[in-house]
Formats: sequence, C-alpha cells, structure tokens
Amino acid sequence: MANGIDKAFMEQLKSKTDIVQVIGSYIPVKKNGGNHWACCPFHHERTPSFSINQDGQFYHCFGCHTGGDVIKFVQEYESLTFIDAVRLLAEKAGMEMPESSYDAERVAKERKEKDRALSMMKETARFYAANLHAEVGEPFRKYLLGRGVDEKAMKRFGLGASPDFESLITYLSQKGYKKEEMLKAGVAGEKNGRVYDALGGRLIVPVINQMGEVVAFGGRLMEQKPKFAKYKNTQETDLFQKRKTLYNLNLVKKLKNEKGLNEIVVVEGYMDTISLYCAGFCNVVASMGTALTSDQARMIKRYVDTVIISYDGDFAGQNATLRGLEILESEGLKVKVAVMPEGLDPDDVIRKQGAEAYRKILNESLPLIDFKLLSLKRKYDLTTTDGRRDYLGEALEIVRNVKDNFVKEDLLKTLREDTGISYESLYRDADRGTENKKKETPVPVQVTAPASDAGTSATRFILYSLLTGKKFAKQADVEELDFTHPVHRVIADYLYEKFAAGEAPNASMLYDVLEQTDHAELDAIFAESSRDGQDYLTAKKYYEDCVKTVKRAILQSEIDALTKAFKHESDTEKRKELAVYLQKRTVQLKKLS
Repeated sequence: MANGIDKAFMEQLKSKTDIVQVIGSYIPVKKNGGNHWACCPFHHERTPSFSINQDGQFYHCFGCHTGGDVIKFVQEYESLTFIDAVRLLAEKAGMEMPESSYDAERVAKERKEKDRALSMMKETARFYAANLHAEVGEPFRKYLLGRGVDEKAMKRFGLGASPDFESLITYLSQKGYKKEEMLKAGVAGEKNGRVYDALGGRLIVPVINQMGEVVAFGGRLMEQKPKFAKYKNTQETDLFQKRKTLYNLNLVKKLKNEKGLNEIVVVEGYMDTISLYCAGFCNVVASMGTALTSDQARMIKRYVDTVIISYDGDFAGQNATLRGLEILESEGLKVKVAVMPEGLDPDDVIRKQGAEAYRKILNESLPLIDFKLLSLKRKYDLTTTDGRRDYLGEALEIVRNVKDNFVKEDLLKTLREDTGISYESLYRDADRGTENKKKETPVPVQVTAPASDAGTSATRFILYSLLTGKKFAKQADVEELDFTHPVHRVIADYLYEKFAAGEAPNASMLYDVLEQTDHAELDAIFAESSRDGQDYLTAKKYYEDCVKTVKRAILQSEIDALTKAFKHESDTEKRKELAVYLQKRTVQLKKLS
C-alpha cells in the first residue's frame, strides 16, 4: 500500500499521468536538452532552475532543493492533502479511486471539524447581516449609503454589523457552538477569561473563498478611536490564510463562468472592491492589504492572463509591493499598473471624479517595467545633477534586465527624454553591464558533494543512473555493490526486484515506497540530474569512476575492520588467516587506484 492506497493503482495512475503535461498546465515549461525546465513555482527566481524529468516522472529544483513526483507537485501547488491530490489526478486520468485506509479516521475527524467550523462562520455571517438590516444597524447602513453602497450591494457582499462585543457570543452559544470553537475560528477573542466578539463595534465584511464558503471577516470602525486599528481582520486560522486568499474571488469566478473574463483588477482593500463593483467594475479582487504572494498569483492565473494593479497613489516607492508584482510576472501573468493620482485610492477617484475617470486610468495602465521607471522618476529630483545621476544609475539597472531589444530601445528613449542624455550614451551604459555576463542557461550549477562525502555522492549518481535507465549503468552493480545507507538499500532492493522481473524502474514510485522522512535523500539522488547535460562518454567515465569510488570505500572499510581484528587477535592461526584476507583486499584496493 502506498500511503494507504493500493500500489498497483498508484503505478497505473502515474503511468497514465504525464508530469510534464500536469506541471505545464500550471506554469510555463520549456524543453532544453533531455529535460524540461521552468522557473520554480515554490520560490521567486528569474532563471529556470526547476528541472522536470519526463522519463523518471519526477521534478527537482536546484534553487530551493525541493523535489518530488506529480502527486507532490499537485499537493504543494494546489495546497491539497495527499489523498485529495491523488483524487484530482485520478479524475483527470479517468480512473476510479479505490478503497483507501489513508488515515481514514483522522481525515474523517478533520473533515467533520472543518464542516462544523464553516457552519459556524455561516451562522456568524447571518447574524451580522441581520444586524445591519435591523434598527441597531442604522448607523452602519447610513455610512454605506454615503459611500455609494446601495441595499442591493449590501446583500450581494453579505455586509453586516457588530454593534457590541457580547451578542455574537450569546447567539453562537445558543446555536450550540463552544467557546473553543469560536476562538479557533477567529470570530472570538479572549481576555482575562472573558470571551468577546473579535470585531465588536465594527462594520463587517465577510471574506468568502472561491468555493463560496465564509472563511473570515473584516471589520471597519465607523470613527477612529485611540489604540484601535481602523481596519481589523479575523486572525489567520485553519480556514483562513491571507497569502492564499483574494477578497471577492467568488464573484469574479461567477463572472468568468457567466460572461467570460479578460483581466482582473487588484486593489488593496474591501471598500475599494465594493465601491468599484457598485460603479460597474465587477472584475475586481483585493489582496487583503498585504504584498502579493505566489499563491495569490496562481489563483489569478486560473482565471486570466492579464492583471491590473490598482493601489493608491502613494505605493509607487514601496519596494515590497513592487517585488509582489514581480512575483505575478514570474507566474506567467502579464502585469499592468494603473497610475493613480497622488494621494488617491480607487474609491476616492470613483467618488470624486466618477466611473469614467477611473476607467480612463485603467485603459492607460502601464506595463510593469514602465511603471518601475515612473516610480524612480517620482523618487528623484531630476532638476538636479545628483538626482538625474542617481535616477539613471537605478534606471539603467532595470533596463539591463529587459530581454526584448525593442522594449529596451523604447525604455532608453524614455530615459533620454527624462534626462537629456544622448541615446547612444545610454545604450553603451546599458550594454556595459551585460557584455561580460555569460549567456543564461537553464542548466544549473553542478551539484557536488564535499570530498569527505565522495562515497555518498558516487552512490547517489549510480542509483540515479540505474533509476533513469542510463545506457552506461550496469544492472549487475545493484548486486555487486554494498549500499550501506538505509535509503540506498531500499532503492537498491527496489531496483533488484524490477530488474529480476524484467521491468523498467519507475523512479517516481519511490516517493510512495519510502517514508516521508526519507524523501530528502531521494531528492538528493534526483539532484544528480544536474549531470544530464554531459555528453555520453563523459557521463559513462564518471559513472565508472563512481563505481570504483564505492568499491574502494567498501574495500577500505573491510581493510580497516581486518586490521583492527588482526591487532586484537592472539591466536596464531587466526592471525595468519586474517593476514591472508588483509593482503588480498589490499591488492584489490591498489588495482582500483
């Protein structure tokens, strides 16, 4: 059984599933040499170091050292459990899931707890919504109407009100929910033994995920109070993680299904989203007031290829925010930035200048690279010599990283207009930073082990070569070599079993055979794919050297043991016998030198 699922089923599932196609459905993948390459989706990078081995059906990133099979990739990318990842792939392959003993009791318990938590969040949302439309909600409704949010929008977004700190707790208790459940879901807080509504006294905005489930709440004070934050969110819980959440994605998903969608506009807060929606801009989500993450980028990528960032007019110089936009680009999205008037946010523009003014801003959105230059221009005083020079120093560094020559030329013309420096001079300076750089290649720096670990490194390459069917790898080495590392022994046994049955090994199956704690060593073995760029004769010679290294290590170990035994042996006949063995092993070792 592989993680509680029949081994034969797992082998069949993996034989029907092409890891390159699966990963390629999430991120851009290109073939280079024998492998496929991509920018790693699990850490931010510009040069591809994420290698996908189609024959072995595994991946390995040489940047962050993560690795695994197709199931692990789907688990990590989609934030799924193992069993849910298997179920998703089985559905795509047209296979019916078998009976599973995969922690069935634990999974059932977790599912029950999650369902109950979601049910409580739904009840909480109903309670808040009822308050908004009752007498106690009049001040909140008046505020919303003043912001241009009509009754229809209040219901569409499920807006609510929390007039005090006690009534929600009473309501949920009467519904049968316990204090511990309220605290765990984040709807309640506790101080000095007193449980209270975590968002008491605030206008309430429920956060609904793409599945239509209420997972959190946002609260806004009607008037600023000392020591109280104007905006407050539910704390992060099992149901709610900011980095994996986009506000209003549920309605955007519905819009995509009903009418189609070309682009998504990303704003910073709930009220911006609601205000824009009321003004006719329905393709809007909010990033929860934090820098954008890879998880959020992937969520957007499922719906559109183009994203427009529409933050307030003061964010241009925020480096963390700009890095977040680069993350969007690294996920394959086309990123544009709506340039807001200084000091205004989207809601301000709608209320003060009207919907058409905001639409014009969206239509004139700048590509990310152009916005970076605009941000620098705002940062420096170009009327001074120092300001122009500092601006050019940073701007040219941005231009150097542009791959397309026509874009680079256009940007240099912009710099010429901004500074008065000739195009030819700017071109030389921009080119100077790249002329000595080596041509980028997706093949990562070769992974080598310390000299003291030469035996381990050699064994890893031998096992990698056997697992991936290299022509120079000899099946007999599985029997002849002594694999001392426990993970290496398991892999050797797997190879022996496959070779004896006349079958080719499926490298990815080892992620099911080995324990989770052993996957790191398996990843290290698959990291030997860094040598796949070598020509056949070089790789063959290296393999033979590795076999010699392992054999020398085995012989040296025997010699050390025999020497120790010889020193402590007092029986003359046994000493002679040990001496013969010792001489024999010493001769064998010299022949391998």
